[in-house]
Amino acid sequence: MSAATQMVTPAARLGSHVLAMTAGVVVGVACVIPALFLTESQARLLMALALACIGFIYVGFAVADGRPSAIAAQAVAAVAFLWTAYAGVQLGSTTLLGVGFLAHAAWDAVHHEGHGPTRVRTWYPPFCVVTDVAIAVPLLAGWI
Repeated sequence: MSAATQMVTPAARLGSHVLAMTAGVVVGVACVIPALFLTESQARLLMALALACIGFIYVGFAVADGRPSAIAAQAVAAVAFLWTAYAGVQLGSTTLLGVGFLAHAAWDAVHHEGHGPTRVRTWYPPFCVVTDVAIAVPLLAGWI
């Protein structure tokens, strides 16, 4: 059996998930650190931009997937995250932004293990869930 046709073992999949989640913590913290040195309104804007951008990553996955239904589903979700980010800035609400990141973590979880409207790499949902939560916690705790 060639390497390309071998099944990924559960241990190997778990290892890739642990590595992805570790990277997610690092990326999430790296996204939050600059906000700690900004004014409150600047930090809110930075976090809103991050929320708006991550919503559109799945649109790229959907285009790579190629199914019109996947593209449509991801476009609708991305616009919802964009409007959540906009509302967070307009209302001056870090809580709304934090909830937006938690909602995105839930959207990531929908895609875990090949579920959801779009095919993505198996490591990506665990990475993104942890990144989103690492960003949401300081927002919801009032540290930003």
